[in-house]
Amino acid sequence: MDLSLPSIFTAFVAIFIVMDPFSSVPVFLSLTKKFTPKKRQEAAGVAGAVAALVLFGFLFIGPALLSTMGIRMESFEIGGGILMLLISISFALGIDFGKSEDTPLEAVIIGVPLLSGPGAMLTTILLANSVGLANVVVASALSCTASFLIILASSRVYRVIGKNGLEILSRVAGVLLAAFAVEFIRRGLGL
Repeated sequence: MDLSLPSIFTAFVAIFIVMDPFSSVPVFLSLTKKFTPKKRQEAAGVAGAVAALVLFGFLFIGPALLSTMGIRMESFEIGGGILMLLISISFALGIDFGKSEDTPLEAVIIGVPLLSGPGAMLTTILLANSVGLANVVVASALSCTASFLIILASSRVYRVIGKNGLEILSRVAGVLLAAFAVEFIRRGLGL
């Protein structure tokens, strides 16, 4: 198990950006507005736990699934990089590629796609191939924990940052994510 602090940091930044817990704050607050503080805390806990289970499940099962389907890692890197680039464009420019604001409460509570959506699952697989599985496992655990804490403190986060602050964070995250996407495409092409 080769753990490397720079690799963990790189993986953490990428996974955390894709999870984008700050953009989930207003959705979480609106869907739990009638909850008591204790029930909102429980909802955040369930969302964080299920998001982590989905992320780790795909991290460990995803490569075998790709292999079974006959998909080479290079193809997955190129395709995944293109999808990640589209997600980054969505973040950076505020373009909505079919995201629904009417997410059912059940989806919010279980953390899919609130935290661990397709982009996060894809990112873990791509990173495991480039920086190592052990580093991605640690980075994923840190990202899930940080995301859970942000969702848990959603009322305070929204008060401090506000709607415009959340929007700015999402745009900056989009630019950083675009750089990761281009790197995956470049590596998939062997450049």
